[in-house]
Amino acid sequence: MTARELDAAGITEPALRAAYAHCRRLNARHGKTYFLATRLLPVARRPAVHALYGFARWADDIVDSLDADATPQERASALHALETQLDAGLARGGGDEPVVRALAHTSAVYGIDPAYFTAFMASMRADLEVTDYPTYDDLRRYMYGSAEVIGLQMLPVLGTVTPRAEAAPHAAALGAAFQLTNFLRDVGEDLDRGRVYLPADLLAAHDVDRELLRWSRLTGGADARITEALRAAADLTRGVYRRAAPGVAMLDPVSRPCIRTAFILYRGILDAVEADGFAVLHRRAVVSRPVRATVALDGLVRVTAARTAERTATRPGGSTVDAPRRPAGRGRYPLSLRRRPVAWERQRPTWRDAAPGVIAGALERARSRPSGNWYAVGAARDVGRDRPLGRTVAGAEVVLWRAADGRLRGGPGACPHLGAPLKDSPVRCGTLVCHWHGLALDGGPFAGWEPYPVYDDGVLVWVRLDRAGGEEPLARPRVPRRPDTAGAVASVYTGVGRCEPEDVVANRLDPWHGAWFHPYSFVDLTVTDGPAGPEDALTVDVSFKVAGRLVVPVRAEFTAPGPRTVVMRITEGEGAGSVVETHATPLGADASGRPRTAVVEAVVAASARPGFAVARAAAPLLRPLMRATAGRLWRDDMAYAERRWELRSSGRFPG
Repeated sequence: MTARELDAAGITEPALRAAYAHCRRLNARHGKTYFLATRLLPVARRPAVHALYGFARWADDIVDSLDADATPQERASALHALETQLDAGLARGGGDEPVVRALAHTSAVYGIDPAYFTAFMASMRADLEVTDYPTYDDLRRYMYGSAEVIGLQMLPVLGTVTPRAEAAPHAAALGAAFQLTNFLRDVGEDLDRGRVYLPADLLAAHDVDRELLRWSRLTGGADARITEALRAAADLTRGVYRRAAPGVAMLDPVSRPCIRTAFILYRGILDAVEADGFAVLHRRAVVSRPVRATVALDGLVRVTAARTAERTATRPGGSTVDAPRRPAGRGRYPLSLRRRPVAWERQRPTWRDAAPGVIAGALERARSRPSGNWYAVGAARDVGRDRPLGRTVAGAEVVLWRAADGRLRGGPGACPHLGAPLKDSPVRCGTLVCHWHGLALDGGPFAGWEPYPVYDDGVLVWVRLDRAGGEEPLARPRVPRRPDTAGAVASVYTGVGRCEPEDVVANRLDPWHGAWFHPYSFVDLTVTDGPAGPEDALTVDVSFKVAGRLVVPVRAEFTAPGPRTVVMRITEGEGAGSVVETHATPLGADASGRPRTAVVEAVVAASARPGFAVARAAAPLLRPLMRATAGRLWRDDMAYAERRWELRSSGRFPG
């Protein structure tokens, strides 16, 4: 539990804060989908949600995840002890068990009916005795206590804009839909525990029984009857989602993005199960990271809008003003609506502006700027405490790892003993241990193995190779000015192409191609000034496409501070101060002799808007989306760079 969340909720007593923090850790470890969605709630409401789900997870762990050798009697005893503590805790508003202490406090603060907890514990006891359900009605009775009451417990925390009794059936249905989704996804795992949650009458309608399921689980065999039974279970679950859906609009607007995100992600599990051919007896279906990130981003947009509307509504007069379209981002909202779309072929041609001599001149001046022999290797977060990062840079094998104090270490990537690839070796207590014979390297010189100067700037890691660079060495790389990373979201994309660094840099020094070559991302691109100044700054007005005619207009500046680096910095508009650094790192020749270059691109995004705090909280899920976006652009831009090298190397390049 973050101190910010606890402070916002008015939770000050140390033992109670620790109890809530314990619940949060349980949810973060076990309930990734819903934990993500919870990050979209107002901070003051998150502790209560973690208390409710943390208690449910604790009870479920007693039933399913306790010591594998525990007998049913021991599980029943542990569950009974928890229930006894729960009853006492609800009666006196506390408890010795952390999950009970937090739950009792939440129940008292939000006035949650204790009967919901009684029903929940009854269903947990059933899991120790009941192994299948003859009909859907039988399963429904179980799910009332195991899932529907969770939705009912949540209503007072989330808040409603309708009478709570009107929203209650939909909240209960959503709890059931989530659990039915889990039952379908986890058929194989539940079967291993001796349970079949899918109703026997539904299975029998397709000539499926427990023995057929067990045969498929044990042998890996497929059977069309099982597929059709699972399809029927998915259809049943979709029907429950339809009953739950109207309830989202009945919630407090600032709570809706959280529940909507959970709704979409859980329902997406059904899509993943279906896309995988209902192979849930053999493997677990998951929602892909890009999909999760996209849904999370949509949730961020919605929660920001909801909180903005809430703040506006509390102001005197409660009015808003329309944001001007230009200059970009000076209005209240970052989005603009284009009056009409412009067909790709009807854009203003930019080939006259993108004069080959202008690009070549800027490139030549960039190549003359010092790098100090520093090369960007990759993302700082890719160098873990227990694993090294290995790369080939300028034809040299390089390995980076972290010492026990977290500081970066690096050197040649071949073991000095017999040349083992050190990138495959583990790190133990800050020492790199060769996996062939156990030779240990602490980062100091050893038997001809000489460390390289390395640098960690918090986003990227660098290595200095003086023999390859041939310049006057610098003590540290020239890191571009960035937003404070503590208040930003940073992501690093790495891609490799068959070209030289200058071809990558030339691509970035040609912003005129943006709306033509990347029409899916950019529109209304105009280079208003440059190249100018000591770093050949190019000033660009451009709109980033969001959806349909919705765009985000910004002003950006491109500079080339070094021979292998181009920086785009947003100077006006949404995200002013954010940077995109493109570093071109030579790797070496491939088997056919063609040069290979890595694009190491760091995006450091920042915003002064209050809602950006939500984006920072969801950074782990946003980073895959940011990398995917960069990857899509670089699939095209790498083709540009590779084509340029191909023409240059054959003497056919017109520029």
